[in-house]
Amino acid sequence: MSDNFDTLIADAFAEFDAAERSSYLPAPGAPAVRHKVAVRRRVHLTAFSVAGALLIAVPIAAYATSPRGNNSPPNVVGSASPAETASPTPSLAPSSAPASPAPGSSAPAAADLRNATLNLPAFPDYEAGCMAKGKRKFVNGTATPRDGVQLVIGELAPIKADLDGVPGDEQLTTIRCQHRGSMNVTQLLALKVASDGALTSLGYVINSADTPNVYATFSREAITVDDGVVRLVVYGPYQTNGWRPCDRQVRGYALRDGAFRQVSGPTTFRVPSKNFHEVDFRNTGLLMGRNNPDGSGKFYCVPMVNGAGEADLDNNGDPNKGTTRYTITIGAVTFVNTSDGEATFAILTLRSPSGEMSQTLQSFQRGGDHPLGWEILRSGTNGVSRIEKAEVSGDIVQVTVTTTSGQQQVWSYRPSAINQSWQRVSS
Repeated sequence: MSDNFDTLIADAFAEFDAAERSSYLPAPGAPAVRHKVAVRRRVHLTAFSVAGALLIAVPIAAYATSPRGNNSPPNVVGSASPAETASPTPSLAPSSAPASPAPGSSAPAAADLRNATLNLPAFPDYEAGCMAKGKRKFVNGTATPRDGVQLVIGELAPIKADLDGVPGDEQLTTIRCQHRGSMNVTQLLALKVASDGALTSLGYVINSADTPNVYATFSREAITVDDGVVRLVVYGPYQTNGWRPCDRQVRGYALRDGAFRQVSGPTTFRVPSKNFHEVDFRNTGLLMGRNNPDGSGKFYCVPMVNGAGEADLDNNGDPNKGTTRYTITIGAVTFVNTSDGEATFAILTLRSPSGEMSQTLQSFQRGGDHPLGWEILRSGTNGVSRIEKAEVSGDIVQVTVTTTSGQQQVWSYRPSAINQSWQRVSS
């Protein structure tokens, strides 16, 4: 892709993240997408819920990833959000219980952190773009350290736990830097609670030797505290290119000599090759695109291990309706030469906890650190009850499907390696 095209995509993704914190972006047809990208580009200077998300090239729509942490990815005819692998996960609640007050006394009421003045250190690795050290006054959870920059605190309800070994619990919450350049880097902030309830900063928790900021699951279910060690699920270094990382790890951080340091978990992230012929798709993180009934889409991070992974998918494409964890397996990865390059595709099979199965045909693109899967076809939609197989015939991909009437049909597609807009040429 040309540099101008890359810039267009990055700008569009980034603006979508700043405007659509809900992780959803529409996936309209090519004309509507071109118009939307053009309008967005005129209205905003954009560059990062990469809060990343899931047709690109000339037709481009934006997927969104998580509403926290990174730029929103572009919307294809598909989508994506973080999903946890089948690897072990920590316990789902903070292990440290609040300290009991002394007999006859009551515990101090901590100040409202969303309406407090805090003396904060500089934002790690983003002092110029986000915040230099100094006092910040938060009103209803936000502060404005400079024009065009907004700090958002308390999106994670405070987790109380002993972090410094001194009697009394500290608080953990999130602080996010958002500005019109589309940055949305998020950190965990530790706060000391004084005897009168006043809050002071203990510093930012995430601080690994390989990166000072990560894309992570900033939720109570993904963060635990045990004996002063804060453990959370992370996926890779924070990025501003519109695509989220997908190497799921659990890292631990603790207060050491006045600052938080990584004390457990892996110390490097794995980045697959850009040459898909060298990538083991059965053992790497994938961003699986998924179309929603309303025409929007989302990307789900699916870290694969021996051909299988797990993802928490929004029910009916609506995050307000909860999620269901699916087991996802990948079939054979196939390559086909097209007029605009080589396309890579595979069929993913999803199984719900009740045993219900569905398939999705994904066309993978190079972008960010991990393969991006754009959804071309999915069972349960368009009169298809099952996708049986997909085979190459010259420069055509022939997809055998079983329809809802029980008939088998072969649908032929002319694939594209650039914009993921596969053209159906037969029924």
